[in-house]
Amino acid sequence: MGNLRIEFRLLAFALLLWAKTKFVAALGVSENIACGSMIPTYVCLPRNYSSMDIPMTDVPNHIGIEIHISDVLKINDRDFSITFSLYFNVQWREPRLQIDQNFFQNRSIDVDQLQPVDLNLINDLWVPNVFIYNLKTFKVIDVLSKLAGLWVNAKNEIMYSQASQITFICPMIFNYFPLDTQVCKFQVGSYSYNTEKMTFGVSQLGYAHTSRSIVLDYDIAIHKLRSDDRIFEGGSLGNFSLAGFEMILHRHVSHYIINYYLPSGLFVVVSWISFLVPAEIIPGRMALLVTLFLVLVNIFNTVTTNTPKAEGLTAIEAWMLSCILFVFATLAEYACLLYSRGSDIELQPPSANGWDDDCDPCSLATTNCNQPHSQPRTPLDNGGGGGTEGTDTTNGVEMRDMPGSNRGSKDGTPEEMTELTEHLRRHTSRHCSARDPRISITRPTTLDPKRALLLARQKQALRHAKIDRFFLIFFPLLFLIFNVVYWLAYYYTHPIIRVDAEQKT
Repeated sequence: MGNLRIEFRLLAFALLLWAKTKFVAALGVSENIACGSMIPTYVCLPRNYSSMDIPMTDVPNHIGIEIHISDVLKINDRDFSITFSLYFNVQWREPRLQIDQNFFQNRSIDVDQLQPVDLNLINDLWVPNVFIYNLKTFKVIDVLSKLAGLWVNAKNEIMYSQASQITFICPMIFNYFPLDTQVCKFQVGSYSYNTEKMTFGVSQLGYAHTSRSIVLDYDIAIHKLRSDDRIFEGGSLGNFSLAGFEMILHRHVSHYIINYYLPSGLFVVVSWISFLVPAEIIPGRMALLVTLFLVLVNIFNTVTTNTPKAEGLTAIEAWMLSCILFVFATLAEYACLLYSRGSDIELQPPSANGWDDDCDPCSLATTNCNQPHSQPRTPLDNGGGGGTEGTDTTNGVEMRDMPGSNRGSKDGTPEEMTELTEHLRRHTSRHCSARDPRISITRPTTLDPKRALLLARQKQALRHAKIDRFFLIFFPLLFLIFNVVYWLAYYYTHPIIRVDAEQKT
């Protein structure tokens, strides 16, 4: 009978202990961390502690954020994302936490000095509902277990730390690519508590860049958020406090200058060599310009394939198109020369009066019109055939007034033809001397068609050479002006691009 009573008492005690455990568990506190439990602990929570209640209700709860970036692992221009590894620390004050003073015995007397505690305490604690804006992935690093820790100090402040990798979205604008500077904002705040309940601030911010093997396309600088980026306006929900940093990305330009800008610019300069090639050498000049044009088109296709998308033309696309247009202009100039060369190829024969079309009979003494030709032309060439009625005149001299003229005869002696020609020269010389005494007229001659064609082609070649010399000066000056405007507009005076996610959407 006595043993039965003892067993009944033990069973009742076990049921009472089980009920107590369930009651404490219902309040959100485990038995092993509850104050007054059979398991002694330096850090405990009251039995009536609820992890659903905010620590302080009369004043805003301040949440401190510590961000220690070890490496920026990847910057993806295609999906507008940045991946970096960091130690993400969150610190807040929990006045309901009870800490035994013996916990800090033989340790630093600094009340701000944090001391590590068991990580399982986080399962029963109230933790702030931290929200990372534009978050894509959040990965916690683990080895044998999750790399995380929990610390407390004498001021009842708790710090929770995790080693993690974060990928967040950065809305980028690539209108100035590759001369662009992007500003990406990493913002942390509460998902549900506005500024009346919770405020955020960055207590520590650092960027170590420990791994030098990671080659990035940017030079990275980390700064704290500006004042207008620390508040998120939630409308009827109120204003929410934000904390974080600005990641300023300055793109390295040397790679693009060496691979794209310098070769394409040199191709434009090489195209100007065609102005030094005579226009008559069609294969050499045309092959040079067409080859340069096709090479630039190929480089432009490569650039458009590897360039991130923008709303309009990027800076490098504008450069490549300008280089293509410069080479095309050189090719068009040569096409115009070829067209004019084809239109002037059929030359008019010498005029019927025996003089060059461009020569004034009274200026033959000072021009090249009286070059020796194959056959002299005499006045009898027009009317010596005989039998023609009327009066023929040459330079105002009537044929019937010339000595030895035999208009009615079919034959004429050589002496008579020579006398007529000499009489015509003397008469024309007297007529021109009356206008200018310095002019003496020699015998007009006819032009050989072959020699006339050769002279015309020489004049045409000189005219084409003058046009080439003009464009040999004009195109370099125009390209120099374009470079000044381009680099001032895209590199030296372009603004730092700051884009908010809500503005992007």
